[in-house]
Amino acid sequence: MRPNVIERIIPSDGNEMSISKQIAAGELDNLTFHGKLEDGHLVPDGLLGDQAAMDDIEVGIYVLEKDGTLIACNKTAIGAWGRSPELGTSEKYCGAFRLRYPSGEVMPHEAAPPSVVINNGGTVRDADVICEQPDGFRLLALVNVFPIRDESDEVVGAVNIFRHNTTKTVPGLLASADAG
Repeated sequence: MRPNVIERIIPSDGNEMSISKQIAAGELDNLTFHGKLEDGHLVPDGLLGDQAAMDDIEVGIYVLEKDGTLIACNKTAIGAWGRSPELGTSEKYCGAFRLRYPSGEVMPHEAAPPSVVINNGGTVRDADVICEQPDGFRLLALVNVFPIRDESDEVVGAVNIFRHNTTKTVPGLLASADAG
């Protein structure tokens, strides 16, 4: 039997909504993610294990193992990053070419919100991060990162759900792509 990464979601109002619709609508308050390790690696299941279902969601989604290795992502994430990362290799914490704080300063991938979640087990909600593509184009992402836990409640990975934040402009979006 393959592990379940996502439990069924029933919002507090009792009306069940598909996980895909809930994510697309930005209704993230009731999301929890669960999984198991097989041979030392996280095996995504449910929505996160179904590439076609992930690709149908018009927000970026990607999955990381406990060591931060990027193991799955959808086409919206690839579009935001402006590149296709090499899954399951040395890509850590994010598939973006470069990350920046809203100020424009470079954010090391190991300091990015997914690293914080993997290392402390909490969630990061509504954080602004600038994703820089290889050609220098930058976009402001609103990120929400959740831990993936096993049956003993240990963190075994993380999932980042992000969308292009078009509601504000920050200094780092206006800075020259050569800076940093």
